[in-house]
Amino acid sequence: MKQKKKPVKRPQTMLGAYLGGVHMDISSNREVIFEGSKGILEYNDHTIKLSAGRYVVAFHGRGLHIHTMNEKDIVIHGFLTSIEYIS
Repeated sequence: MKQKKKPVKRPQTMLGAYLGGVHMDISSNREVIFEGSKGILEYNDHTIKLSAGRYVVAFHGRGLHIHTMNEKDIVIHGFLTSIEYIS
């Protein structure tokens, strides 16, 4: 009889998503670490849109700002209300 593998326990406040060549970690509704962005398409305190190759990821909320940005990842802080995937 095959044994079932135990599910890997992940922190409850962190959600990870793998989107092709990019990776996104979401901590609660206050921080997103987005790795693999191809560029910023829109940036204001209510919406941040990032290019992710074939699609766009839009973050909506209040008081949004880019806390840190380098060639590898972008860290967004603020009060996130939704995340939208646009193809």
